[in-house]
Amino acid sequence: MKSVLLFVIIVVTFLFPATVYSAEVDWIKINKLQNLELLDYVASLDLKGQDALNFWKNIPLSRANVQVNRIFRDEAFAIYMNKYPRPFGRGAKFIPGSGTNIIGPISKQKLRLPFTNVQPIPEGPIGDPDKQYKIAYTIHGLSHPWLLNNADSAQWEANRHSNVTLNILDPEFDNDKQVRQIDALTQKEVDGILIWPMQEAPTGPPVDRANAAGIPSVSVDRLVGSRNVRAQVTGNFPANGTQQGLYLVHQLLKETGEVKGTVLMIRKPLGSTADSMRTGHFLKVISYFPGIKILQSYHNSSSRADSLKQVREALGKYSNIDVIFCTGAEQGMGAVLAVDEAKRWNSRKDGLRIMILSNDDLFEALEAMKEDKIAVTAPYTPLLGGLGVRVLLKILAGEKISKNITTPDLPMITKDGETIFGIKTISVDDWLPYSYGRK
Repeated sequence: MKSVLLFVIIVVTFLFPATVYSAEVDWIKINKLQNLELLDYVASLDLKGQDALNFWKNIPLSRANVQVNRIFRDEAFAIYMNKYPRPFGRGAKFIPGSGTNIIGPISKQKLRLPFTNVQPIPEGPIGDPDKQYKIAYTIHGLSHPWLLNNADSAQWEANRHSNVTLNILDPEFDNDKQVRQIDALTQKEVDGILIWPMQEAPTGPPVDRANAAGIPSVSVDRLVGSRNVRAQVTGNFPANGTQQGLYLVHQLLKETGEVKGTVLMIRKPLGSTADSMRTGHFLKVISYFPGIKILQSYHNSSSRADSLKQVREALGKYSNIDVIFCTGAEQGMGAVLAVDEAKRWNSRKDGLRIMILSNDDLFEALEAMKEDKIAVTAPYTPLLGGLGVRVLLKILAGEKISKNITTPDLPMITKDGETIFGIKTISVDDWLPYSYGRK
């Protein structure tokens, strides 16, 4: 019964996408294709840019690779995908080079905010100019560079509005502490609350209590455990996993003329939004290629040290690892350290180089790409805090705002820039200004 339900969800979600394409797509035919037959059919559609990426994001799970199909179903990725907000129609596009250069008000680091044109608000007072709006942002882990720069972007936006005061609180990866913070903010009757949750479920009850008190809340990046959140700002997780899968297929073809290889997976915590969406979309892409084999899947809480240990163990266990798929920058950097340590970079058949597929545009990881230690990065900017502030301020000013605010997809990063199945990548040097953790 469970497998039947999952199949129905997959069909509804992926066989009938709302995205509009510049070509007529025969989804029923696609589900019967595999390997080069699939790639030939996709080439005949002549999809480019965002159309091409949307196609691959929406592609249904295939049965061609039995192992990959089973992993996807066993981990119930379709349920996560069905729940995650996604844009309908064409939506906004990101233009490389756009954005606003700032100095982070908290970190004092150089940042380029990529989404200042999304839900823009003019500088100056908002709403009632005689009212002082008090808002707060509870965001875990300001000791982590991704989260620190996220908070930077929120504070920068708040500082642009003379009648807005923002209080940033750090629950320090303690779910109970975040619950207490939200409840305390509700009791203080702040005007609005921003939330970056570590996990969904714990945030549900306090968000419900804030809503009952008439205080709107906005989640940033991850989802909270309540339907009463007024708005949720989400990013490009589906694009991330899709981009990693496309790069892998492209590079294997380029190197060997066939899509065949072994993949080690180093992932964020099982069930987390980032891991589920990235891994699920990656698996959908590679499910059409029977020659790809998953060796093993490890999880850790975005720990570089744990990732190093896990990859070290796998390198000792498997004589040939073609690809290391990572669902975060810390996983990617841990993998780099392990392969460095083992001196295994060119240990693939015929001396080919191990491919590390990473996520998140950490400055240090982009520097590793220049040294050919990370093959591709699917960026997911932390600089979403400012967008969350703008959405909350528009709500407080009485503007009509959609519940789901989805950021544009960002281009995948390769060392020098290239075109992959009609999708242009951006070079490391061109993306460096958008990276986080820069000094």
